[in-house]
Amino acid sequence: MLLRFGLADRAKDTAKSLSGGMARKLSIAMALISKPKVLFLDEPTLGLDVRARRELWRVIEELNGKMTVVLTTHYLEEAQALCSKIAIMSCGSLRALGTAQEIMKLSNTDNFEDAFLFFTEKEEEK
Repeated sequence: MLLRFGLADRAKDTAKSLSGGMARKLSIAMALISKPKVLFLDEPTLGLDVRARRELWRVIEELNGKMTVVLTTHYLEEAQALCSKIAIMSCGSLRALGTAQEIMKLSNTDNFEDAFLFFTEKEEEK
């Protein structure tokens, strides 16, 4: 597992000595040891630099087809890049569900950020 996540050279290091990106990869590696059918990732790239974020995206993409990954994120480009199905939540309610393309079509918009705003702005105006 350490080889798969590029952590073999840090095998003897403590978790607290790892960078944010490495710590996130270690966390995912630990979760995968038990071979779960569903993996929950809550804001996995929050606070990571661009390189660490891209590396973690690669790891998540490699899980595609091997298990169900439930990913929460505030980064719309991340949802669009990594998720085959997206749920837009606002104020505790499900506002839209589908692929990025389906959500854009439902909102009659041509970019995902505008679609997100379409489904969430009505609640926020109240």
